This record gives sequence, C-alpha cells and structure tokens, in this order.
Amino acid sequence: MTKQVRIARLWDTDSPRVTRRSMLRSMAFFAVAAQGLAACGIGEAPGGGPSGAPEPSKVKASNAKDEKQLNFYNWTDYIAPDTLSGFEADSGIKVTYDNFSSNDEMEAKIASGGAGYDLVVPSDNFLRRFRRAGLLQPLDHDLIPNLGNLDKRFAEADYDPGNRFSAPWAWGTTGLAYSKKTLGTFTGFGAFDHPAIKGRSSILDEARDGMSLGLLALGHDPNTTDTAKIDEAVKYLLALKKKIGQITSDVIQPLSSGQVVLAQVYSGDAFQARDDNADVAYAIPTEGGLSYVDLLCVPKNAPHAANAHRFIDYILRADVGAKLANAVRYGSPNAAAKPMIEKELLEDPLVYPSVEALAKLPFTKDLDREVEARYADAWTKVKTG
Repeated sequence: MTKQVRIARLWDTDSPRVTRRSMLRSMAFFAVAAQGLAACGIGEAPGGGPSGAPEPSKVKASNAKDEKQLNFYNWTDYIAPDTLSGFEADSGIKVTYDNFSSNDEMEAKIASGGAGYDLVVPSDNFLRRFRRAGLLQPLDHDLIPNLGNLDKRFAEADYDPGNRFSAPWAWGTTGLAYSKKTLGTFTGFGAFDHPAIKGRSSILDEARDGMSLGLLALGHDPNTTDTAKIDEAVKYLLALKKKIGQITSDVIQPLSSGQVVLAQVYSGDAFQARDDNADVAYAIPTEGGLSYVDLLCVPKNAPHAANAHRFIDYILRADVGAKLANAVRYGSPNAAAKPMIEKELLEDPLVYPSVEALAKLPFTKDLDREVEARYADAWTKVKTG
C-alpha cells in the first residue's frame, strides 16, 4: 500500500498506515526552501540562542487564544489510530491534524511565522537548528508531570538536556532491510555488491542519512566535519548509484512486494514491511548506522501553547505511549509504558538495541551552518551526478 502525504486535514481514523514518514522530495523543493529560510532569517538567534532560555521551573505556558483547539503538525502516518480521538475525549480539545513529509518542509513552514501550529515534531538534529533560530518556546514542566515517565536516555540527551524544549515522540535507527530469499544473511554494506540487487535496491533520500551510508562504509564518523572525508563519501555513493535502483525513502510497498530486495531504511518502516511480507528482514550493519528521535515541540508563536502541553502530557501517559509504540513499531522513550508494549517488540534487539549496539548508532549531530551547507552540497552532487 503506497504511503501518501495528507496535508491540511483533520485526523482520519481510517488511515491505512502508521509509518514514520514518506520522505519524497525534489531538488527544486530544496532550492525553494533554502530561499525561504534565508528570507526568514534562519541562523543564529540573538544572544546565542537557547543559552538564555529560562529554567523549566520558571516557564509559564498559556493560550494566546482562549479556545479548546490544538493545531498539530506531524510526520505522515506516524500515530496510533486512537491517539487523537482519545485526547479529544479526555480533554475536550479539538485537534486539527496536518502532515509533512520532511524536516525541511516543516522547518520552512514554521520559519514563516504564520503557520499557526501549536505542536510540531522535528527530528533531534533539527531541534538544535530551531533553538538557534529562536523558533521554539521552552516547555512549562509544571504542565507536563508525565515527563517523569521518560527513560533516562531521553531525559538527559545532549540534543536537549532536561527536556527544556522538547519531549520525545518515538525513536529508531537506520539500517538495511532485505529479502532473505534473495540475499540470505549478510553483515554489512557489502550486500550492495551482490549481483541480485542490481537495479533492485535503494538508499534514503535524506542528506545526512544518505551521506552516513557512504561515510560509514568507508570507516568514517557519520558526523564528520572533514571535507576530504565527505568528498570521499560522495565518490563512494556515486559509484553505488550505478548498482542501486533509486534514491527514495518510500520503501515499504516496494519491499513488501519484492520489487526492492535491499534498502537503506528507517527501522520502523522495515518492520512495517516485514508485517506484510515475512521474507523481509532488517539488520543494523556491522559498519554502524544512526539513531534518531522525533520530538514534540511548541513553536514560539503557538496560539494554544497550554493545550499543546496538555497533549504532550497525554502522550507521555504509560497507556497512551504503549499504544503509540505498538502501532508505529518504533522504540518508545517512555519507560513507564514498557509493561504494556508488546513483548515481541520489546525483546527485538533491532527495535531496542543493546548498549553495545547503541554505541555504533550515534544521534545525528547538528553541525554549524558551514558544515551543514557542505553536506547539502555533497548530497546534491550525489543526487544529480
């Protein structure tokens, strides 16, 4: 079943997919987004950005508009079927639920200043960009007592120590999904050399994720700032393009149908494909991968900030967090939810990697603007070369 982006719609309880995202994009969009962000002044926030933010105990969130409304902007099909209806019944707050298909798309909308969203879900490396640009308001912890349910790893993460600006939604890893019948078993990126995959494989259409494959394959840090190593990764990926079928993040249907037999993927997408086709397996390559967390954040100009806080506290309830994890098939940051998460999911080391495995799955670091631009240029060369 093909994933589809649903923009500007109310929540549809008949949504057929609960995948994290469909990351389809074009180079034309990159150009437009870059121009838009430049016009909006994306860059360092005055006074050094988040360092001047008040302590959580001193933050007081309130609604600028006194109405029972919440405008929520999330990844496409990345929610449990009853999350929003349950919140509406619990709170009496009506949710307008819109979707985006990439961090860049969402960033451009929020940076415009007039989107009117109360709650957005950037990935961890984009959170720091948002903070530097002054696009978020700090959280009022008094309104989110269920923050105490979080696993320590997500309460003390370096992308947002103490959850001053964010609360985690779900987390996962990047790795390889593959056909067991076609490839048997393998341990790393050498699988792309298998003759059976020519024209039937893909890599992720996301600059840092796609570039990480080239860097890791060459033994480099996926967060390197070294220009020479980034250039080496470009050469590797250009050579890889001659073997694979396409660069795309929309892989569930191609994997489950057997059209694609090897793909760099987000872990939850692999597990969704596996649910449809038992021949699909997922592996974290021996060379490593990336961890990522998607985060609930309140934009600076949110008209219903207090309502957004109420939703954050709701999703951090143990029972609600467990339903979300069971639906989206990604790792849950909610320690209190674990007794209610499916045992099969909890015991899967590909969903919840060991401490040793996590050491080879770093978070994507937010690098300075010059280095981020270098990665963007490198990815353009890969896409167009």
